[in-house]
Amino acid sequence: MSFLVIYCDDSGDVSPQEAEKAIIDKLNVEIKGLAKESVCSEEFICYSVGIGAKPCGGFWEYIVYSSSIDVVSFLTKIETMNELEKEYNEKYMILSDCFLAMPPSSLTCENGKCVGIFE
Repeated sequence: MSFLVIYCDDSGDVSPQEAEKAIIDKLNVEIKGLAKESVCSEEFICYSVGIGAKPCGGFWEYIVYSSSIDVVSFLTKIETMNELEKEYNEKYMILSDCFLAMPPSSLTCENGKCVGIFE
């Protein structure tokens, strides 16, 4: 015996696509928050890293951070977010411009914060 269940949901719940995007967005906010919390000095070195996965390939942007944070955890979050966004883009056939984000040409420490110089 087989039966068919039809489920109609007008409760306002988020769709699976919206839920997946929310996870990516949450990671993005966490990553940028950690980068913003980082400080630089003679003891802590500045770095840059590409974040996000554009549908055409490459990163959405580069952010700067320093070695004052838990770099392993930070980079793991970025790898996770980038992979989730890549899968999301493929699954939902997301499109974007194919503009290539460039890394900063140099990094400097100003008032205890890492700053990327984009030329």
